[in-house]
Amino acid sequence: MNSRGSRRPAASGLELEARRAVQARDAGLRRISAVTRWLAAGVVALSGALALIAAGGFRGHTVASSAALSVGSAAQTPTPSPASGVQAPSQAPVQTPAAPVVVSGGS
Repeated sequence: MNSRGSRRPAASGLELEARRAVQARDAGLRRISAVTRWLAAGVVALSGALALIAAGGFRGHTVASSAALSVGSAAQTPTPSPASGVQAPSQAPVQTPAAPVVVSGGS
């Protein structure tokens, strides 16, 4: 008997082809997984860059401190500007006594 124990029979041609196919499949899965990870990281980086560009391009309103707002609002009352075209309503809105109509189903 052999000192190494029982010997495995040599693999047939079909078994070798199957192993190669499995190894090729596994290598392809590893490659596509790496590509997917790189694409996801690229998309996240690109969307972050676009968000920074958009934030820099569209300036918002500045926020004043609450102390400055209270002093400014007490000093002057807001009046509609003739340049803005906005006028105060001539009469306050009145609540109607009728209940709202709701239609469901449509048939």
